[in-house]
Amino acid sequence: MSEGAQDTVLAGRYRLVSVVGHGGMGTVWRAHDETLDREVAVKEVLLHPSLDDEERRERHRRTLREARASARLNHPGVVTVHDVVDADDRPWIVMELVDARSLQEVVDEDGTLAPDRAAGIGRQLVAALRAAHAIGILHRDVKPANVLLTRDGRAVLTDFGIAQLAGDATLTRTGLIMGSPAYMSPERVRGEKALPASDLWALGATLYAAVEGRPPHHRTDAMAVLAAVMTQPPDPPRNAGALAPVLFGLLDADPVRRLTADDADAALAAVAAGQVTAPLPYAPPPSPGGTALDAGPVPAPGPVPMPSRTWDVPLPPPPPRRRSPFVPVLAGIALTAVAAGVLAYALWPKKDTPTPRADDPSITVTTGAPTTPAARTTAPAGEPQVPAGMRLASNNGYELPVPAGWTVKDDPPYRRSWTDPATKAYVLVDETPWTGDPYTHWQDFEAEARANGRLPGYRHVSLTWADGGQAADLEYTWMNGAMRAVTRGVEANGRHYAVMVAYPVRSSSRRPLLLRSLHGFRP
Repeated sequence: MSEGAQDTVLAGRYRLVSVVGHGGMGTVWRAHDETLDREVAVKEVLLHPSLDDEERRERHRRTLREARASARLNHPGVVTVHDVVDADDRPWIVMELVDARSLQEVVDEDGTLAPDRAAGIGRQLVAALRAAHAIGILHRDVKPANVLLTRDGRAVLTDFGIAQLAGDATLTRTGLIMGSPAYMSPERVRGEKALPASDLWALGATLYAAVEGRPPHHRTDAMAVLAAVMTQPPDPPRNAGALAPVLFGLLDADPVRRLTADDADAALAAVAAGQVTAPLPYAPPPSPGGTALDAGPVPAPGPVPMPSRTWDVPLPPPPPRRRSPFVPVLAGIALTAVAAGVLAYALWPKKDTPTPRADDPSITVTTGAPTTPAARTTAPAGEPQVPAGMRLASNNGYELPVPAGWTVKDDPPYRRSWTDPATKAYVLVDETPWTGDPYTHWQDFEAEARANGRLPGYRHVSLTWADGGQAADLEYTWMNGAMRAVTRGVEANGRHYAVMVAYPVRSSSRRPLLLRSLHGFRP
């Protein structure tokens, strides 16, 4: 139907008034319901003449699916569906008329949003998604164009056209990708089953676009975007401020470790209320072979402010970028924990700094830069002990005890991890080679972490030699104290291992169990 079809009456009651928007599936009209004397929105589903009969039937099914999905939801964050009618050999959806602009239009016309405003919008969308997920509906196309923002601050999720309802057959067909590439989670890009966590990843990408003005994997074409979503961390945000850790919690490539709806809501509430200290301004990571100082001036070292509250945020540490001897190998499972913040580039001790002995307790450093390492002695020895509630895991020649029942995940070619589904605590072993001894390796790791903000809110706790000098342990917190990690670098048999145990501070009861994994590691 042409845009000049004003005053057309559908089903004897809905008079079309004017076009209010266009989408991939059709045109949205402002209309008047003459039976109930109210303004409504009517979505006209456009069927291209080139479509064959099966494709036309699929469009009809998709329209009815959208109507059914929306009609089952009675939530202020979801557009209400009133009716579905057939006219001119096509379906029309009659909906609540929301006087609003899409988030995409707001960003395009007014500019990016402040982090606290984006967090407030995010909370409303989390509530809408939680309501949908509770009754078995996955949206599968959360993006800025499908978020409406009213003048009174209401955020509304619309367009359930490719929603998946419990009991429905999948929408996916061979050779067909359903959704918007820049807002599709890695597991969906890989062709795996959509999950509630997939909608939360798309929410993270949507909020990223709200504060940055573009999606987190901005590339020149759709295939490049899909490849980046599967293989690359999100582009470092520059405007996210205190929202950055939440974004990367939602954009975790592993759905098991991704922020849950409850975690996301708590984190967004803190940001919206100004209860989280914003990271320092972002500086680009160093170029290959350079240092963080190549990126320009950075703030001087100083204590990291602690937030007035913390939350259980399962954000992983960064994976290595194999590009120079000064790149850390400690890895997250699939996602670099790049944040908007940058801490100062650490100035490490000069060569004439006195060298402590390996058995000197003063090696442990609680503030400032780590001390120069002592000479190494012998390698770890003995067989790992397997306490109750743990099992012995082995891979590629090494062994360690890990908690029974934790989810194992491989990230070839170097990493394997075990994650607690309940608390998001995890154990990680990374075999990426590095140069130098373990102690120096952790010094390099800290220097880069402080320089490029790879771990937002990073704070050094201690650095010590371990196991007679053949290993070194680094302990630190990040996300302004919400996450804590102990990492052991081991050099044995001509190979390098980074063994990490990490946990949210609210799950500190897991620390003794995790340390058994760390101390029980044997190459």
